[in-house]
Amino acid sequence: MITDDQASGMVSQFALTWQRAPSKEELQALIDDEVRTEVYVREAMKLGLDQNDTIIRRRLRQKMEFLNESQFPNKAPAESELEAYFTANSKQYRTDAVVSFRHVFFDPQQRGDSLADDAQAALLLLNNQDQEMELNGLGDPIDLADNWTDLSRKDLVALFGSTFTDALLSQAQGRWTGPIESAYGRHLVRVESVAKGAIPELDDIRAEVTRDWFQDKLRRYQDDAYERLLNGYSVRRPELTP
Repeated sequence: MITDDQASGMVSQFALTWQRAPSKEELQALIDDEVRTEVYVREAMKLGLDQNDTIIRRRLRQKMEFLNESQFPNKAPAESELEAYFTANSKQYRTDAVVSFRHVFFDPQQRGDSLADDAQAALLLLNNQDQEMELNGLGDPIDLADNWTDLSRKDLVALFGSTFTDALLSQAQGRWTGPIESAYGRHLVRVESVAKGAIPELDDIRAEVTRDWFQDKLRRYQDDAYERLLNGYSVRRPELTP
């Protein structure tokens, strides 16, 4: 049941893993284990254990897709093809906006009805003092840094929430503004700089675009191969109720 080619493959795999050839005893153990696998597989198939098994069905599908992929013509795109793909999909390559800012936090639970007045008093103080003044003693404690540099929009949303992010990116730069709302409470903010997102030039991300082009072509190739196979079957699907 075990061919010479299979045994050679075991030797190669062992050498790749352990950086040496297997001993005679080790090779015999590998062969014995493969024989055990083959016996169990054949007996399982006799019992129909391969039928209606989600894991086995998924693995067989993967093997068919791998077979299709091995026949995929791995040819580099022409420049016109790559440019057309980039133009059609340029939005997905847009870089995220990044912002540098400082903030002072006010906790609604601690401040209660005085929050608005306290924030306004702090805002006047901050805008009448040196921009590098220490923020210690202003606002309330929060487990977040008070000074952020080049934070992406995605990270901003994850840290402060989308409401805060949208408000922050619309603030004037170089002065204290607010308060604006976050998932934690209210913040006075000073936006130091904002670099808006932009679509880079193709030459700057050529490798990434080429990789995505290949993946898109492969997906289409797989879909076409599936459609050809599907045409050989009569498929009955259940009616779906609205």
